[in-house]
Order: sequence, then C-alpha cells, then structure tokens
Amino acid sequence: MTDLTAKRVLILGAETEVGRAVTTAVAEAGASVAAVAATSDAEAAFAVQRLARRLSSDERKVIAQAIDATNEAAVRVMVRQVSKELGGLDAIVFTCDLGSDTEKGFDLAVKNGSREMLRRAGGVIVALDPGIGLPEVAVIPKQTIDELPLRQPDFVVRVVRDWQTDISHAVEVVLDRMEVDLLSIAGEPHSG
Repeated sequence: MTDLTAKRVLILGAETEVGRAVTTAVAEAGASVAAVAATSDAEAAFAVQRLARRLSSDERKVIAQAIDATNEAAVRVMVRQVSKELGGLDAIVFTCDLGSDTEKGFDLAVKNGSREMLRRAGGVIVALDPGIGLPEVAVIPKQTIDELPLRQPDFVVRVVRDWQTDISHAVEVVLDRMEVDLLSIAGEPHSG
C-alpha cells in the first residue's frame, strides 16, 4: 500500500479521466492535493471543484483551480498559490491533453513547478500523456532546473491493454514511483 501521508501533490489536468483517477488515488494514499484543470472552461472548473470536495477530509487538504495551462503567467501564479496553500510541493503530476500545445504546457509546468519544489527540498515530476491514446509515464527526479532531462525521462512505461486497464496501471506506476522517489528525496529508506 502506497503511503503519501504529509506529501503535497499538484495534479495538472485533474479534469481528465486519467487525471481524476490519479487525483483520487494520490489523495486516498494520504497526500494533500491541488486538483487543477488545465483549461479555464466552466465545466472543467466545476468538475475539479466537485472532485476536491469529495476527496477533502480532516487528514488531507484537497483544493481545486482551473487555469489555461498554456499561459505562462497563469501557470506561474497557480503554482505559487497552490504551493503556498499546501505548504509546499513534493510532486507534480501532468495529465493534460492540450492537443498541439501539450509540450508547451508540460514545459511550463516543469519550469514553474521545479522552481517551487527547489525552494524546499526538491520533488518529482510525473507526466502521463493521455493524448496519445496510451499513457506514457515518466518520472523525473529533482535536479537543477537547467539540468532537467525534459526530452529523455529516466523512467517510461507504455501499456498496451484496454484504456481502462491502462489508466489503472498508470495510476499504480505513478503511486509506486512517486513513493520511491519522494522517500529517496526525503532521505528515508525504502523497504520495497
């Protein structure tokens, strides 16, 4: 069982099917979560607000926002607000399908999220790209911003079963890798 108690995770693209699944799994593993819609569309904003209300509890904080994930100023402000409200960031999960702007959105999330995580002790960035029909999972351990291997992630898993199973598998991989990497960043031994 993955334990992310006391971890703070930003999920960008929480309005998507895979984003909702990851948000739910990360919150149920004990993390405080920012569920952020990657579009400022009213329907997406309401979806993440409902998700946040459903997952919030006394043990964890779940907040919601909706932004244009391709707008640099919006991403920068959102990351700072979320980090302040959660008391820092330990991980960012990118689950957006922004069409031709997906790479731009990912680069903005990495750039701004990395800066925020480096203010505190680092963290991990996980990318799931549901836009290609099969999720690709990449975990990028904390390094300096200039050294982030954006084009050559350290860990990639491609799954080839049906989409619902792929989401479940992607969530398992994200949780497992996040727990390992967050524990190693914190200097805690990992028993698995």
